[in-house]
Amino acid sequence: MTVRAFLIGLFISVLVSLWPSYTTYILRSARADYAHLSVAILLPFLVLLLVNLYFSRKSKGLTPSELILIASMGMVSALTQGEWLAGYFLGVITAPIYFASTENGWVDTLLTRLSDWSVVSDHHAAVAFYEGLPAGAAFPWGSWIVPLFWWGCFFLAFYAANLCLMVIFRRQWMDYERLPFPLAAGLLELTGEHGQRGTLMELLRNPRFQIGFFVAFLVFSWDIVSWFTELIPPLQANIDRQIFIGEGFPYLRFKTNPLTIAFGYFTESNVLFSIWFFHLVMVLQVGLMNRLGFEMGSPDPWCSYHPAVGWQSFGGLLAFVLWGLWVARDHLSAVFRKAFTSRGGDVDDSGELFSYRTAVFVFLGCVLFSVLFFWALGLSGWAALAFWSATLVLYLGLARIIVETGLIYLRTPITAQAFTWHVLGITGIGPMNALALGLAYTFFADAKTIGVTTLAHIPRLGGAMSLSRRRLVPPAVGMAFIAGALAVFVFIIYQGNYTVGSYNFGSVSFNGSGDGGIGVWLLTANRIRSNALETDWMRLGWLGFGAIFTLGLYALRYRFPGIALHPIGFAISASDVLRSGISSIFIVWVCKTLILRFGGLESYRRNTPLFMGFVVGFLAAIACGAIVDFIWFPGQGHKINGW
Repeated sequence: MTVRAFLIGLFISVLVSLWPSYTTYILRSARADYAHLSVAILLPFLVLLLVNLYFSRKSKGLTPSELILIASMGMVSALTQGEWLAGYFLGVITAPIYFASTENGWVDTLLTRLSDWSVVSDHHAAVAFYEGLPAGAAFPWGSWIVPLFWWGCFFLAFYAANLCLMVIFRRQWMDYERLPFPLAAGLLELTGEHGQRGTLMELLRNPRFQIGFFVAFLVFSWDIVSWFTELIPPLQANIDRQIFIGEGFPYLRFKTNPLTIAFGYFTESNVLFSIWFFHLVMVLQVGLMNRLGFEMGSPDPWCSYHPAVGWQSFGGLLAFVLWGLWVARDHLSAVFRKAFTSRGGDVDDSGELFSYRTAVFVFLGCVLFSVLFFWALGLSGWAALAFWSATLVLYLGLARIIVETGLIYLRTPITAQAFTWHVLGITGIGPMNALALGLAYTFFADAKTIGVTTLAHIPRLGGAMSLSRRRLVPPAVGMAFIAGALAVFVFIIYQGNYTVGSYNFGSVSFNGSGDGGIGVWLLTANRIRSNALETDWMRLGWLGFGAIFTLGLYALRYRFPGIALHPIGFAISASDVLRSGISSIFIVWVCKTLILRFGGLESYRRNTPLFMGFVVGFLAAIACGAIVDFIWFPGQGHKINGW
């Protein structure tokens, strides 16, 4: 790691947390918090690669290792912006105070039980954040510093635990199971590290890349032109079209996303087939249950569109994770022997970002801090065991799936909060545990997880660097995470207090929407007051069915290795976000199948630049849209990208 690479990486880290916040909250234009490989880093990194081409001709360009470090720092920092972290965190810790009223009874139900250090407890400070500070009023430092400090410590510990967990699994996934890491492989190809054949310059010169670029760019740019005049009808390339198949059946969603299509091209064909096949099966399943009058209640926030398929999909994910742990048992045993005994010579950790002993002890220390932190918030006993166990399954499962598939628009089928609620019920956890589960939406909302899916690629990227530089990656990405979080928190708090007020950002995190902080506390307060929610054996039954079915799929694949049905498809097919991407997955599955059938592997490789062109063309259109909104439509922008 060089000084210039670190400084550029630090600058990029601040930039990738700020520009999406500005375009989302102020311009109301492009958002960058949808995907696990965020547009927030992809856009500035591509610009950096283009600038680096110029300096490389003068022998002053950044080396591939420097570019990898910068990309790693930016990827980690991008986790702090928008509804990855900042939106839900600041919304959850301010909403109960600002939205409390005599009518909703939150003062007695919530505020008397919430710790002052866990939320912005001063009503005037919360009002100033949502509506703006009165003229001449001093900023309420005391109301913000304490919760920001303690939550910042938790976020840093949680981030470190995720990184250590991924270091522990890196060798198992990369060397033993040969998982493809398509996102990391794509970044390595662009940088040219370790003899990768593809570089940005070679891509720019490739005719197939140029075709892909202009197709994506022109389609989405047409809509940008239509913003200026009604004489040009928009193509609405990003519109979500609904296809109804029958009364009572969930509608199918048709929506094309160039990033899903492009990254799906690198996903195994049987995985792509399994995803859309099982999604269609679950749509039919829900429709039949609705027609037969089968009722289970409504789904929890940020879970699947129907609780039955959500819980059976989570059962599949549970079996998927447990099967992966069983397969990795020898490697994990060697890691822990290395950490706890002097007889660890059977596993070599010299090529990792840090030693296995460091990874294990830091992981355990950070987990202990996280558990004690939420114990102080009120999460204890069986509720803590249920929540943290489900969190581990969901985090590890989604990280493994994205490492294997490269699909960047995914969410978990349920949340750890929903699992805890329905396994124990409010009668089994009590009000304090319920409040702690509400506060857990600060880092586990939107069901995307925070950090682990991106951090899973950091050891893979670091492995392409020389050993002497590799050990410097963890402190660099740690500094990037801190810099990004500080920058975005300060920006949002400043804009809320000194400009339009966060209520006017147009974001679900702050505008009173049920998808934001107020939705979290409405659900929590209502369940505490009703005191009626008990263990839901029906949902647990669907969980068990999903787990057994997934284990049966594994047995079937071992008996018939050529079968096209993959457990990953079942484990994530009930993800609500997947509904908007399923048409793109089907399209890329058809394209890839035809290419391999009629052209073979060589044709598949020749067409790779075409799909990379889709990525760059779409990103260029997003950038153009944000620039146009900045100049001509400030505060009234347009959103080109979505799920």
